[in-house]
Amino acid sequence: MTLDLMKMAILIPLISVICTAVIGGVIGFIFILLFKTTGLHEWGSVILGMALVVLVPAAAFLLQNYYDKQTATQTD
Repeated sequence: MTLDLMKMAILIPLISVICTAVIGGVIGFIFILLFKTTGLHEWGSVILGMALVVLVPAAAFLLQNYYDKQTATQTD
């Protein structure tokens, strides 16, 4: 039992670090592509970055409200 917990204690942080590095690399690659291939240059990255800053929390808020309403109607 404790050996399984030790494996999970190592595996979960390792997976989170790998996922964070992959997501950061992909976003960085997209920013570089926007800079080099569009006429917007650095403004393309700025616009995409601003969209991410605004849209990710907005999507999380909407999803949280949706699931809160779903669980409230199931318990009633």
